[in-house]
Amino acid sequence: LKNISVMDIGARIKHLRQINGLAQADLAERAGLTKGAISQIERNLTSPSVANLFEILSALNETPSSFFADVDEEKVLFRKSDALPSEVTGYKSFDTLLPKSRYRSIVAYRATIAPGKQTPPEPAQEGENYIQVLAGRLGLALGQVSYVARKGESLYFAGEQQFAFSNKGKTLVDFLWVRTSGR
Repeated sequence: LKNISVMDIGARIKHLRQINGLAQADLAERAGLTKGAISQIERNLTSPSVANLFEILSALNETPSSFFADVDEEKVLFRKSDALPSEVTGYKSFDTLLPKSRYRSIVAYRATIAPGKQTPPEPAQEGENYIQVLAGRLGLALGQVSYVARKGESLYFAGEQQFAFSNKGKTLVDFLWVRTSGR
């Protein structure tokens, strides 16, 4: 029974919540719990039931196996087959290249938008955004100001105000989006 380590479940849940840019109330709503319950779980004043833990992990887009994995198992190489395609309103394609994790505070996406289309507004949240345009002309509406970046150009902005993307060209716009989470 040597080398048994105790996991700080509350601290892990809090870290995942923070890298997802969620307040306790947001996580509580997504998991079907109260804000007070989330607070008590994060401070290890109470332990979640297995069912509640699975609801919390689902709300954080975290699998139980990943949540309970050895902390030293940080993934370094992400292959093309590791990309997670999603259907996201306004995007022709939207792949998560570097998913959220307790090891890092960034996430990376590759997305395309069809000509003449735009995405719904992204809500303001803590963190930073870096965009590299791979093809086409990408429009960025950032608050009351608009920008257009062409192939090879990039955009950088804090996410503390609402923003939206659009395709300002006649061909598909393809871009890499790296986003950090607030702490």
